Amino acid sequence: MKILEQRALRGPNRYSRYPTIFMLLDIEEYEEQPSDTIPGFPERLIQLIPSLYNHQCSVGEPGGFQQRLQRGTWAGHIVEHIALEAQCLAGMEVGFGKTFDTDTKGIYKVVYRYRVESAGLRAGQAAVALVESVACNRPFEIETLIAELKELRENDMLGPSTHSIVEEAKRRRIPAQRLNADSHIQLGYGIKQRHIQATLTDQTSALGVEIADEKFRTKLLLRQAGIPAPEGVLVSSLSEIKQAAERIGYPVAIKPEVGNHGRGITAQVCNVKELETAFMSAWTVCESVIVEQSLTGFDFRVLVINGKLVAAALREPAHVVGDGTSSIGQLIEMTNADPRRGIGHERVLTTITVDTMTLRLLSLKGFTVDTVLPENEKLYLKSTANLSTGGTARDVTDEVHQDVRLMCERIARLIGMDCIGIDIVAPSLQQPLKSESAGVVEVNAAPGFRMHLDPTEGKARNVARPFVEMLFPSTVNFDVPIIAVTGTNGKTTTSKLIAHALKYSGKNVGLAGTTGIEIDGVTITAGDYSGPEGARVVLREPTVDHAVLEVARGGIIRRGLGFEDCHIGILLNVDEDHIGTDGVEDLDDLALVKSTVIEVVRPSGFSILNADDAVVVGLKDRAGGAVIYFSLDSENVTVTQHLTEGGTAVVLEGDDVIIRSNGPPVRVLSILDAPITLRGIVTFNTANVLAAVAALHGLGMAVNTIRNGMSTFHPSATQNPGRMNIIDFVTFKVILDYGHNVPAINALGTALPKISNGRKIVIAHGTGNRTDDNIREFGAALASVYDHIILADIDPRNRVLGETPELVKSGALETGFSEMEIEIIIDPLKAIDRAFSIVQPGDLIMVQVDEVAPMLKHVMQHFKNNVPRSEVKLSSQSESLKIPK
Repeated sequence: MKILEQRALRGPNRYSRYPTIFMLLDIEEYEEQPSDTIPGFPERLIQLIPSLYNHQCSVGEPGGFQQRLQRGTWAGHIVEHIALEAQCLAGMEVGFGKTFDTDTKGIYKVVYRYRVESAGLRAGQAAVALVESVACNRPFEIETLIAELKELRENDMLGPSTHSIVEEAKRRRIPAQRLNADSHIQLGYGIKQRHIQATLTDQTSALGVEIADEKFRTKLLLRQAGIPAPEGVLVSSLSEIKQAAERIGYPVAIKPEVGNHGRGITAQVCNVKELETAFMSAWTVCESVIVEQSLTGFDFRVLVINGKLVAAALREPAHVVGDGTSSIGQLIEMTNADPRRGIGHERVLTTITVDTMTLRLLSLKGFTVDTVLPENEKLYLKSTANLSTGGTARDVTDEVHQDVRLMCERIARLIGMDCIGIDIVAPSLQQPLKSESAGVVEVNAAPGFRMHLDPTEGKARNVARPFVEMLFPSTVNFDVPIIAVTGTNGKTTTSKLIAHALKYSGKNVGLAGTTGIEIDGVTITAGDYSGPEGARVVLREPTVDHAVLEVARGGIIRRGLGFEDCHIGILLNVDEDHIGTDGVEDLDDLALVKSTVIEVVRPSGFSILNADDAVVVGLKDRAGGAVIYFSLDSENVTVTQHLTEGGTAVVLEGDDVIIRSNGPPVRVLSILDAPITLRGIVTFNTANVLAAVAALHGLGMAVNTIRNGMSTFHPSATQNPGRMNIIDFVTFKVILDYGHNVPAINALGTALPKISNGRKIVIAHGTGNRTDDNIREFGAALASVYDHIILADIDPRNRVLGETPELVKSGALETGFSEMEIEIIIDPLKAIDRAFSIVQPGDLIMVQVDEVAPMLKHVMQHFKNNVPRSEVKLSSQSESLKIPK
């Protein structure tokens, strides 16, 4: 078998609302060998991975997948199930998977869910190798694979604290974006966003973190405030620490002044020999070392969030209890056999490892891992009680005395931390702390939540809830409306029209689309950003209060959406374009891809659908939120039925744009007053206006504000570059337009005769990533509209330069178009020059743009050279066009 493609779809996609792995798999000779034809295959596979028996598959009951194996199923389907189960066995529970055949024999699309991208990708690759090994009766080390996936999980998965915050945020419909490979997370979008890194927030005091990090400084601050803390001295040499220990009196505790996760800490140091070992352990972490009074009692961790104590736990370091016959090493193995223990964060408890700290503690007692521990003797294997090193925790939140509670909340204010962990050694927290027997030994910035979320004993505390509430109070609206626009044609114009209307109403709009990214009307980067990366850039912008996102087919297919849901989803139209590429095999496939946008509309939002497009209407049941139809025909049957059912529609009645619903009809404006329609001539832009009005109405915008937005948006190169930009050369006209597919050419064919009566000359180019047939059809469409065709090669993709225009030409000639009226000039600027050399009064030149700026600049140079200043007059539709320098 061969993996032809594999990629992670990180957002909602054509297969699932959740992140999935996509594989294009060539099963080669296994196309002729389903599972039941390979002797012993079903039995060997289940024997290797017994838990596959639990997969219900389409049968709908445990053992269902095994039945499919025995009846016969193809390799792609088997790979899907193995990829899922391998992740589950590695502690990443996943369930969704699908396998689809294609028009090509032996080629299958395999999709399955993942939790950690690197592990999901590796699981698919390993699944292919495993199927081949089982089929050929070769050994396969499944344990090695699971260990590898666990390592990837631990390296790349969010830690338990960050994960709990993200999940709590999602529960409240607050979106989350991971901004690096670690724990830097953006919660919320645009102007409402907040940032965390683990349990640090964007408002955590940097000074507070510094104070917490310097343990001696913290100790002094607390003691000065009358809070019990053990007496201590800061030293930097062995001689100094010996003197300090003698003065304080044994036993003492030794710790590095700056450190974390218990590194370098030794408690209960009772003599000089132990002191020397403990000093060197601490000194390797930080050259400033604290020696302090060693308190006797239990180790407690108190968590304070937003000034309130939310949880407390009694912690105990990793330990074993002797049975009189087993060695310490054997006792560790028996303890690790507890099913609650696992690698890293996969279980409630972490596997105990024998590391440098463990060996040091054993050495201090004169033990080795082979020492037999007396019966009932408890041996601590770590200096600290961190869960990540195998410690345990019991929830004691309800046992905390009110005085202790108030003291901890006071400490949070003194240090200046919004989220703080306070370590206390005391006999109990059920009574106030006494300085002679208890005290605060440390405070922690970015405290872990795991011991509170999943204590070994006692009540679990959802401490992520108050943390998220601190960032996003329930009384505050944290929404940044997302308007997502898709369709075969009209996406850019509709997106820009909506963004313009919102900005005109005082909003700070982020716009991502084919022409680049704009923030509050200012282009911050040019290029095609109609995919998920453009969406993410806009949604990360901290000034944006509304996001308008153009969503192209390619981005959905290759990476999924760049957002989890939207407030407004617009589906303008679905027509035959890109058929035969990227796995889109027919119009139904294309429709399903584009419907992703309306599927993720939140329940309180609106799906804006074109009632004049039968394919779009057929997708109504996939639409989220409430549906608002738009139509050029006020008598449209779909609209009429929708209105009788209490729905809303935006329709064209005569020249008026009308909003119809249960109440009286509302007139928005005359379409003649919407400049981009050229007084109603450009029908496709009239449809775009209707869609924009419907979207803005769904956002709750006032009618007069919608009207102002529609009437002040022009088809100029400044407001809508490359979309029906008309430049009047006095004796002839030039139009720059992006229209690059058959539906766009056909739509232009209805408008151009109303703009000019003369010859229609086009500078056009095909798109190299289309199929040969698609490119020829494009040529035929050009032949039906234009009188003279000049073909450049702007977008060859993986084709040889010149190949695409030859295919376009052949398509035009097949319609009977005159070969004398078609030319190939590879360089688009030279092609423009040629058009200007043959243009006659009354003609119209159509320039199909790709990158707008250089082509517009070249056209305007002709304008400067050919139109006397005394006769310069741009058409009313392009009056705001600025001539580039």
